[in-house]
Amino acid sequence: MTEEAEVGTIPEFTRGDRLRKARQLTGLTTRAFAEEIGVSQKSVTDAEGDKVTPRKITMMAYAMRTGVPLE
Repeated sequence: MTEEAEVGTIPEFTRGDRLRKARQLTGLTTRAFAEEIGVSQKSVTDAEGDKVTPRKITMMAYAMRTGVPLE
């Protein structure tokens, strides 16, 4: 059984959720995206899974590659 969201509630997205959604807009896999921004695939999956707080340079690379502002 799944829980239904209450009407009028706004879902809370984590940093990882936002990073994953931004990457998905590019159409790239985690591996391909990691190669393009110069980090390991583990760095991408850990950041998108909220296992680590990405370094500022990684966040800037996400923003530059995806076109999604840091804010």
